[in-house]
Amino acid sequence: MRDNERVRWRRLILLAVLLVAGAAVVSAIQPGDRTSVSSDPAIQAAAAAPPAPVVEGSMPSEKDVRARVGDVVRLLVRAPSADVVQLLALGVDQPVDSNQPAQLVFVANQPGRFRVRLRDAGETVGTLRVTS
Repeated sequence: MRDNERVRWRRLILLAVLLVAGAAVVSAIQPGDRTSVSSDPAIQAAAAAPPAPVVEGSMPSEKDVRARVGDVVRLLVRAPSADVVQLLALGVDQPVDSNQPAQLVFVANQPGRFRVRLRDAGETVGTLRVTS
């Protein structure tokens, strides 16, 4: 072997060692999977509480979908053409298409009777009734 070839192999080996060492340093300084415990009582209470019930319904429907305040509501809404499904009083909306139903998922945060409407068609496709 010539001296040039030996130097080239040494440089290549040195480069490989530096790459491995650099990767080790980077992985050591990256934040790991650390869990922290909050001292906020509200967060601790929410973490200890059982999960909210899930209420499911599909529309159009002649029957009201019934839920209670705090429930997770999951509505599947179909429409004959492209439109936007809205629950205005709850600030919930979602696009819908004849091939792709809208899936509205939200927490019922106030009691009342809420119309589920197709914005462009101006039609009510169902009602959500939330009790306390």
